[in-house]
Amino acid sequence: MKAILMISSLIVFTATSLISQPKPALHSGPNCHNVNAAKSVDGGKSYKQIAKNVLKSASVPDAVHFRGKDFIYYVNGSGGYNKHSIFVSQLRNGGKSSKLIGPVKIDGKIIKDAVDPDLILMPNGKLRLFYYVGYFTSPMQNSKRNKIYSAISTDGINFKSEGAMVALDDPTDPSVTKIPNGNYLLAVPQGKKQKITIYSSSTGYNFKKIKTIKGGIPELSIGSNGQVQLLYQDKDLILKESTNGGKSWKTKSKKLVSGAPPGSNSPSVLLTSDKNRIMYYAWGKKGCTTSPTEFLKDKNAFIGNGSNNSAMGEPPLGHGVKPKDKKKN
Repeated sequence: MKAILMISSLIVFTATSLISQPKPALHSGPNCHNVNAAKSVDGGKSYKQIAKNVLKSASVPDAVHFRGKDFIYYVNGSGGYNKHSIFVSQLRNGGKSSKLIGPVKIDGKIIKDAVDPDLILMPNGKLRLFYYVGYFTSPMQNSKRNKIYSAISTDGINFKSEGAMVALDDPTDPSVTKIPNGNYLLAVPQGKKQKITIYSSSTGYNFKKIKTIKGGIPELSIGSNGQVQLLYQDKDLILKESTNGGKSWKTKSKKLVSGAPPGSNSPSVLLTSDKNRIMYYAWGKKGCTTSPTEFLKDKNAFIGNGSNNSAMGEPPLGHGVKPKDKKKN
């Protein structure tokens, strides 16, 4: 996350002068994505697709086991501006289907510009949500150095923000896991640079950079051999493995999922036993495009002076919105 990069939930447009109608998106938004499931019975070395359309009009899935049930968090793409935010559904039928619960709240509010959820169960039984916040519902003016944030929850729906975890240019789609030595690893991709930056922390809060590799939207997990696994998108979904806590990586598979459609991306792994696990991943519906105003609150935000139905200006690529950092208790 390189052949084609499906930047989950980001809506990417051409730079244009005034035109009679807005051009279609070069890469479609979450309204054009569905989520499939694949199963591994060999500790994550290979997967076979087992279900299509576990979620529809949804992207950037992340599954987690919490309070005896399995849940999947994602960016909702159905309903335009009114429903653009992080949603959660409960997984059913062995992970092959889902039932909608609804949008999550951060500090009591539905944050429409919060996207790319990744969750981890903490030792105290609480859920920690890592996410990115950007300009998706209003026009972007300038690209800025941005941050990955976290929030904590006791019920999986209502979260309390904890502030920024890391800051870097062009970040999206965080992934975090706890490794056998007790440390936490955080992987953050930079879409424009086609890079993944790996961070380490002994507490899950204060992360330090340890490695940068080439790749797309990542997913960190632990293999049945106890080693750290890193999945990400290239032409197909790729698997790398680290034997030294994320400091170096070796490619183990270049075609990880059998039966997955081309362009599958944003993998998330749910461990169901030592050997068995289910991967959820997004894919773009063929021929689907995203309007430049699909998720904008103001549908006239790109209208030029003296023109009819004309689009101009910078598109809402998700840069620059910075929630107020809060001190951790």
